[in-house]
Amino acid sequence: MNILLVVSPMQGDGKTAISLTLAHHIANTGKKVTVLKPFTSKDEMKNEVDHAAFSNLVASKPLEWPVQLPEAGLIDAKGKPNKDLKDVKRELTTISQAYDLVILELSSQVTPEEQLKVVDFLEAKVLAVIRHKHALKAKTIKPYLVSFGQSLSGVLINGRTKYTSHEVQTLFIPELEDLDIKVFGTIPEDRKLLASTVDQVMDHLNGEYALKIEDRSTELIENFLVGGWTMDEGALYFGTKDNKVVITRGDRPDLQMSALSTQTSCLIMTKGINPIEYVKYEAQEEGVSIIVVDKDTINTMESLNSLIDNSKFDHMSKLERLDELIKSEVDSALLLNEIGIEV
Repeated sequence: MNILLVVSPMQGDGKTAISLTLAHHIANTGKKVTVLKPFTSKDEMKNEVDHAAFSNLVASKPLEWPVQLPEAGLIDAKGKPNKDLKDVKRELTTISQAYDLVILELSSQVTPEEQLKVVDFLEAKVLAVIRHKHALKAKTIKPYLVSFGQSLSGVLINGRTKYTSHEVQTLFIPELEDLDIKVFGTIPEDRKLLASTVDQVMDHLNGEYALKIEDRSTELIENFLVGGWTMDEGALYFGTKDNKVVITRGDRPDLQMSALSTQTSCLIMTKGINPIEYVKYEAQEEGVSIIVVDKDTINTMESLNSLIDNSKFDHMSKLERLDELIKSEVDSALLLNEIGIEV
């Protein structure tokens, strides 16, 4: 079996995004690849969308996975794999016959000690995804990474911010390489990868559509502008950003019309005030949805602060953007060679 286990020491490091995009990247070389997530935690199970994304974005065969991680863990008191893990290996033995590579995302709720035993049991290679944070030292994650020994193919550093580029290149990467750990590249933080759709924004704000443009409701929103907080002419101000939502008081048709004269995906009207008919007509003509929320503008903006926390890697545009970043920022030839894919 050619199994690649994608792991990370922390939840939210980007394993799902990397797993899916790597599968997409490999498939484009003509190789057969699938992505699976066999286990997830109880909390993750309540809001699990990864398996749907695996199917929708890379056409991975849907299975009866993920299953909830057993409270006793995947390894019993004697250090042996439990029945669930044995069942996964048995299934993988069959699945792998049809693919050049099977990518498994392993939940971060599996302890590092168990992760190592799972790797050994499945005889898998390991790709570690590390989300970089300011002042993160290699020595902090050294025990985690070196524990995988020869099974560790290397590391992808994810979420590098513009302001930590120098730190990553001059300190973090050399420290890892001094440990004989291969670093395939660093993926920068990107606005599109953190974006949400118009539908997701509406749900997050508990709003209602006054006008829904169906074929644009799944469009990604990368920018939010607030009407009225500028000295510039409305059209000039709103024209500074594309792929945007404009937030205005519901009783400001002047601002709404200015926004509609620029490339806008959605209007959010606050204080529960519905648009006047002329604004609604123009929005329909321009293909711009209108969402009405009960909160005022300031509280609406505050609510949007937590939108990024709910962002999911579930959109083809995100996959295509991350694939572009991998091509430009990652030594993909080295990565593929290390995980056993010849191109």
